[in-house]
Amino acid sequence: MKRNVFILILFVCLKCQFSYGQQYLYSQYFANPLSINPAQTGHFGGSYRFSSISRNQWGEDGNPYKSLGVSMEKALLESSSSGKLGVGLLVSSDNSNMDAFSVKRAAFSAAYNMELDGEGNVELGAGFQGQYNQRRINPYNLTFESQFGSGGFNTGIATPEMSKASTMTYTSFNAGLLLNVKSLEGRQAVYFGLAAYNANKPKSNILDATFIEPIRWNVQSGGIIPINESTNIHLSGIVSLQEGATETLFGAVGSFDLIENGGGKKLLLGTWVRIKDALIPYIGLQWNGVQAAFSYDINTSSIKTGAYNKNSIEFSLGYQPWGSLLKKEVIPCPFF
Repeated sequence: MKRNVFILILFVCLKCQFSYGQQYLYSQYFANPLSINPAQTGHFGGSYRFSSISRNQWGEDGNPYKSLGVSMEKALLESSSSGKLGVGLLVSSDNSNMDAFSVKRAAFSAAYNMELDGEGNVELGAGFQGQYNQRRINPYNLTFESQFGSGGFNTGIATPEMSKASTMTYTSFNAGLLLNVKSLEGRQAVYFGLAAYNANKPKSNILDATFIEPIRWNVQSGGIIPINESTNIHLSGIVSLQEGATETLFGAVGSFDLIENGGGKKLLLGTWVRIKDALIPYIGLQWNGVQAAFSYDINTSSIKTGAYNKNSIEFSLGYQPWGSLLKKEVIPCPFF
């Protein structure tokens, strides 16, 4: 019995070490813009934008790890020639082991991007985000040795592990900067971003342990390279650093018009790399303001033998009114 309690505590501690030591990045991180830099809030050509993404990891084992993120943004002061104010709401959830451990978040973002040269070729943005976090341990969704009998597991039998159920909440604050530069012709663009999550270093606890959530730094960069009138190459990368852990993703996506002059219909093909972890093929379709994409993580890490065929998939779905997409050449944006 004591051994079971110890195993539960060990599982939770290992999970939490991963959770606060490094928050996992989506492979399609650019499809969840408010989770990587608050300064991206409302920074797009148009009045509003909807973004969503889901991730299933190691689905061959019954989908033990699931993540979901949904955000909505609204651009304000659209008629202003000097800058744009944006507000947004992000809701996300991470669940593991049949919801035995889960983290849920709700964040409100605000950002202002202003022109530095008076012509819109250089923009600097700053964003702020307040985030409510809930972390929950739910051992009722697990089975234990003491519940096993001649007829199999009887989950109706109470065990000492049930007393370890707990829910804790805390508030964190995040901030970011975003610099965008585009060429005089308006087609080439490059951006640089820096964001700090858990900037207030909030106190958190799990079971009987109390710790401080360390700051997570996100450094991002990318750009658009036009090949011809119907083809663009989008380059981007991000480095996330937290408590000695580092995660690096980079890649490129080609954007191809499916009909003459674009017409709001594009095919997206590309590949991403997560250093020492995965190769990530990507395919997407943009159709009159709706953008849907699929990616598949192919495990390349040192545990690939033990994790054979245990890969991950992501789906993203976004919407931005087609009329606003016509303005995307005016405002270079890390989201495509």
